[in-house]
Amino acid sequence: MKPCTALLLGALAGTAGCLSLKVPAPEVHEYRLDYAPPAIAAHPVPVVVRVAPFGTAAAYDSAAVVYRTDRYKTSTYFYERWAAYPTNMIADLLARDLASAATYQAVQQGASTLPSDYDVSGEIEEIEERVTEDGCIAHLRMRVLLARPRARGSARVLFQRTYEADEACAGNDAEQFVAAMSIALQTISLRLQQDINAAILEDRSA
Repeated sequence: MKPCTALLLGALAGTAGCLSLKVPAPEVHEYRLDYAPPAIAAHPVPVVVRVAPFGTAAAYDSAAVVYRTDRYKTSTYFYERWAAYPTNMIADLLARDLASAATYQAVQQGASTLPSDYDVSGEIEEIEERVTEDGCIAHLRMRVLLARPRARGSARVLFQRTYEADEACAGNDAEQFVAAMSIALQTISLRLQQDINAAILEDRSA
Protein backbone atom coordinates (compact mmCIF):
# COMPACT_ATOMS: atom_id res chain seq x y z
CA MET A 1 0.00 0.00 0.00
CA LYS A 2 1.35 3.43 -0.95
CA PRO A 3 2.09 5.86 1.94
CA CYS A 4 -0.40 8.44 0.64
CA THR A 5 -3.13 5.79 0.44
CA ALA A 6 -2.42 4.68 4.01
CA LEU A 7 -2.64 8.28 5.22
CA LEU A 8 -5.95 8.78 3.44
CA LEU A 9 -7.45 5.63 4.91
CA GLY A 10 -6.25 6.63 8.39
CA ALA A 11 -7.86 10.05 8.06
CA LEU A 12 -11.15 8.53 6.95
CA ALA A 13 -11.11 6.09 9.85
CA GLY A 14 -10.46 8.92 12.29
CA THR A 15 -13.31 10.94 10.86
CA ALA A 16 -15.68 7.98 11.11
CA GLY A 17 -14.68 7.52 14.73
CA CYS A 18 -15.45 11.14 15.52
CA LEU A 19 -18.86 10.93 13.86
CA SER A 20 -19.96 7.68 15.56
CA LEU A 21 -22.62 8.29 18.16
CA LYS A 22 -23.09 6.10 21.22
CA VAL A 23 -26.79 5.41 21.71
CA PRO A 24 -27.53 4.96 25.44
CA ALA A 25 -29.22 1.72 26.41
CA PRO A 26 -32.91 2.08 27.28
CA GLU A 27 -33.49 2.44 31.01
CA VAL A 28 -35.08 -0.48 32.83
CA HIS A 29 -37.79 0.64 35.26
CA GLU A 30 -38.55 -1.39 38.37
CA TYR A 31 -41.82 -1.16 40.27
CA ARG A 32 -43.11 -2.24 43.66
CA LEU A 33 -46.63 -2.63 44.99
CA ASP A 34 -47.58 0.00 47.52
CA TYR A 35 -50.75 0.96 49.39
CA ALA A 36 -51.90 1.96 52.87
CA PRO A 37 -52.71 -0.99 55.17
CA PRO A 38 -56.50 -1.42 55.11
CA ALA A 39 -58.30 -0.58 58.35
CA ILE A 40 -60.47 -3.41 59.63
CA ALA A 41 -62.85 -3.84 62.55
CA ALA A 42 -61.51 -7.04 64.10
CA HIS A 43 -61.59 -8.65 67.53
CA PRO A 44 -58.16 -8.89 69.21
CA VAL A 45 -57.01 -12.48 69.76
CA PRO A 46 -53.95 -13.46 71.88
CA VAL A 47 -52.39 -15.77 69.27
CA VAL A 48 -49.32 -15.86 67.06
CA VAL A 49 -49.96 -15.83 63.30
CA ARG A 50 -47.24 -16.83 60.86
CA VAL A 51 -47.24 -15.87 57.19
CA ALA A 52 -45.43 -18.68 55.39
CA PRO A 53 -43.64 -18.17 52.04
CA PHE A 54 -46.13 -17.99 49.18
CA GLY A 55 -45.84 -19.89 45.92
CA THR A 56 -46.51 -18.65 42.40
CA ALA A 57 -47.87 -20.28 39.28
CA ALA A 58 -45.00 -20.98 36.88
CA ALA A 59 -46.18 -18.46 34.26
CA TYR A 60 -45.75 -15.60 36.78
CA ASP A 61 -42.75 -16.82 38.76
CA SER A 62 -40.32 -14.08 37.72
CA ALA A 63 -39.75 -10.34 37.99
CA ALA A 64 -41.24 -9.80 34.53
CA VAL A 65 -44.50 -7.87 34.25
CA VAL A 66 -46.91 -10.17 32.40
CA TYR A 67 -49.63 -8.84 30.13
CA ARG A 68 -52.31 -10.64 28.17
CA THR A 69 -54.34 -9.62 25.13
CA ASP A 70 -56.45 -12.76 24.75
CA ARG A 71 -57.22 -16.01 26.52
CA TYR A 72 -54.06 -17.91 25.63
CA LYS A 73 -51.34 -15.47 24.59
CA THR A 74 -49.14 -13.85 27.23
CA SER A 75 -46.17 -11.53 26.84
CA THR A 76 -43.83 -9.60 29.12
CA TYR A 77 -42.43 -6.09 29.07
CA PHE A 78 -38.67 -5.89 28.56
CA TYR A 79 -37.98 -2.52 30.22
CA GLU A 80 -40.73 -2.58 32.88
CA ARG A 81 -40.15 -5.07 35.68
CA TRP A 82 -41.09 -5.80 39.27
CA ALA A 83 -38.47 -4.77 41.85
CA ALA A 84 -38.85 -8.22 43.43
CA TYR A 85 -40.75 -11.38 42.59
CA PRO A 86 -44.48 -10.67 43.05
CA THR A 87 -44.91 -13.63 45.39
CA ASN A 88 -42.40 -12.11 47.85
CA MET A 89 -43.86 -8.60 47.63
CA ILE A 90 -47.39 -9.89 48.21
CA ALA A 91 -46.44 -12.08 51.20
CA ASP A 92 -44.51 -9.15 52.73
CA LEU A 93 -47.44 -6.76 52.33
CA LEU A 94 -50.00 -9.22 53.70
CA ALA A 95 -47.80 -9.82 56.76
CA ARG A 96 -47.42 -6.05 57.19
CA ASP A 97 -51.19 -5.58 56.99
CA LEU A 98 -51.85 -8.28 59.59
CA ALA A 99 -49.29 -6.74 61.94
CA SER A 100 -50.60 -3.21 61.31
CA ALA A 101 -54.08 -4.20 62.42
CA ALA A 102 -52.69 -4.94 65.92
CA THR A 103 -55.23 -7.75 66.26
CA TYR A 104 -52.86 -10.57 67.21
CA GLN A 105 -50.18 -11.05 69.84
CA ALA A 106 -47.57 -11.35 67.10
CA VAL A 107 -47.32 -11.69 63.34
CA GLN A 108 -44.19 -13.31 61.96
CA GLN A 109 -42.69 -14.45 58.69
CA GLY A 110 -40.30 -17.26 57.85
CA ALA A 111 -38.49 -19.36 60.43
CA SER A 112 -38.78 -18.32 64.08
CA THR A 113 -38.12 -19.71 67.54
CA LEU A 114 -41.61 -18.53 68.48
CA PRO A 115 -44.15 -21.28 67.64
CA SER A 116 -47.18 -20.10 65.71
CA ASP A 117 -50.79 -20.80 66.58
CA TYR A 118 -52.00 -20.32 62.99
CA ASP A 119 -50.24 -20.40 59.64
CA VAL A 120 -51.22 -18.45 56.53
CA SER A 121 -49.87 -19.72 53.21
CA GLY A 122 -50.89 -19.15 49.62
CA GLU A 123 -50.34 -19.46 45.90
CA ILE A 124 -50.38 -16.55 43.45
CA GLU A 125 -52.40 -17.99 40.58
CA GLU A 126 -52.50 -14.92 38.32
CA ILE A 127 -50.94 -11.47 38.43
CA GLU A 128 -51.11 -9.72 35.09
CA GLU A 129 -52.16 -6.74 33.04
CA ARG A 130 -55.16 -7.50 30.85
CA VAL A 131 -55.18 -5.30 27.77
CA THR A 132 -58.65 -4.52 26.44
CA GLU A 133 -60.15 -2.10 23.91
CA ASP A 134 -61.11 0.18 26.81
CA GLY A 135 -57.67 0.20 28.43
CA CYS A 136 -55.89 -2.03 30.91
CA ILE A 137 -57.10 -3.99 33.92
CA ALA A 138 -54.89 -5.14 36.78
CA HIS A 139 -55.92 -8.72 37.52
CA LEU A 140 -54.87 -10.58 40.67
CA ARG A 141 -55.97 -13.99 41.86
CA MET A 142 -54.56 -15.99 44.76
CA ARG A 143 -55.45 -19.10 46.74
CA VAL A 144 -54.93 -18.81 50.50
CA LEU A 145 -54.81 -21.50 53.19
CA LEU A 146 -55.29 -20.86 56.91
CA ALA A 147 -54.34 -23.77 59.15
CA ARG A 148 -53.58 -24.62 62.76
CA PRO A 149 -50.17 -26.33 62.80
CA ARG A 150 -49.67 -29.74 64.33
CA ALA A 151 -47.21 -28.31 66.85
CA ARG A 152 -50.10 -26.45 68.52
CA GLY A 153 -52.29 -29.53 68.90
CA SER A 154 -54.21 -31.44 66.27
CA ALA A 155 -53.51 -29.99 62.83
CA ARG A 156 -56.57 -28.44 61.26
CA VAL A 157 -57.34 -26.59 58.04
CA LEU A 158 -59.60 -23.66 58.88
CA PHE A 159 -60.17 -22.65 55.27
CA GLN A 160 -58.76 -22.62 51.77
CA ARG A 161 -60.24 -19.87 49.61
CA THR A 162 -59.59 -18.11 46.34
CA TYR A 163 -59.44 -14.32 46.30
CA GLU A 164 -59.72 -12.36 43.08
CA ALA A 165 -59.74 -8.66 42.21
CA ASP A 166 -59.81 -6.63 39.00
CA GLU A 167 -58.94 -2.94 39.02
CA ALA A 168 -59.15 -0.66 35.98
CA CYS A 169 -56.01 1.34 35.22
CA ALA A 170 -56.33 5.13 35.30
CA GLY A 171 -53.97 5.37 32.30
CA ASN A 172 -52.03 3.25 29.84
CA ASP A 173 -48.52 3.46 31.27
CA ALA A 174 -46.75 1.02 33.58
CA GLU A 175 -47.03 3.23 36.65
CA GLN A 176 -50.82 3.37 36.34
CA PHE A 177 -50.94 -0.41 36.01
CA VAL A 178 -48.86 -0.85 39.18
CA ALA A 179 -51.12 1.61 41.02
CA ALA A 180 -54.17 -0.39 39.94
CA MET A 181 -52.52 -3.68 40.99
CA SER A 182 -51.75 -2.16 44.39
CA ILE A 183 -55.44 -1.33 44.86
CA ALA A 184 -56.39 -4.86 43.79
CA LEU A 185 -54.07 -6.32 46.45
CA GLN A 186 -55.40 -3.88 49.07
CA THR A 187 -58.95 -5.07 48.29
CA ILE A 188 -57.95 -8.71 48.69
CA SER A 189 -55.98 -7.99 51.86
CA LEU A 190 -59.03 -6.44 53.51
CA ARG A 191 -61.26 -9.43 52.69
CA LEU A 192 -58.55 -11.89 53.72
CA GLN A 193 -57.95 -10.22 57.08
CA GLN A 194 -61.66 -10.29 57.86
CA ASP A 195 -61.85 -13.99 56.96
CA ILE A 196 -58.75 -14.86 59.00
CA ASN A 197 -60.06 -13.08 62.07
CA ALA A 198 -63.49 -14.68 61.83
CA ALA A 199 -62.02 -18.16 61.33
CA ILE A 200 -59.61 -17.86 64.27
CA LEU A 201 -62.38 -16.60 66.56
CA GLU A 202 -64.58 -19.51 65.55
CA ASP A 203 -61.75 -22.02 66.06
CA ARG A 204 -60.91 -20.59 69.48
CA SER A 205 -64.51 -20.83 70.63
CA ALA A 206 -64.98 -24.40 69.36
